[in-house]
Amino acid sequence: MKVIKTINRKIEKFLYIKGFTIEGSRLLMRNQIYLALVGCIISSFLGYSWGCSFIIGAILGTLNFYFLAKLVQEIIFIKKGALSVLLFQFYLRLGLTGVVLFYVIVYLKANIVALLGGLSIVVVNVLLYGLTLMGEKFKEA
Repeated sequence: MKVIKTINRKIEKFLYIKGFTIEGSRLLMRNQIYLALVGCIISSFLGYSWGCSFIIGAILGTLNFYFLAKLVQEIIFIKKGALSVLLFQFYLRLGLTGVVLFYVIVYLKANIVALLGGLSIVVVNVLLYGLTLMGEKFKEA
């Protein structure tokens, strides 16, 4: 238990240094890292093709989530031009993700189901976070 608390503290300190000053975004990003690592470890036992495809999807999803979460924190304080910055970053990330997915699917012959499974870790993370928030609301009521 003490080891987990130490790891949590180190990850949160690293994320804070990297610009994740809002506690909720740090928690989301920390949980995303944990889910991606656990998913990658489990998928590595499911065969080379499936495991590699899942790991690529998990890394791609986690990187996208990292840059989105960091951008949202910075945009909160921008008064003018926040929408254009958000749209530019969104389309840049979308384009890069599309290029990587195209390359991985066409040239590396990745397993598409495993790739989507890795990408969907982000959705699982956000759903779990939402459920914990909902649980806190019921405890207060």
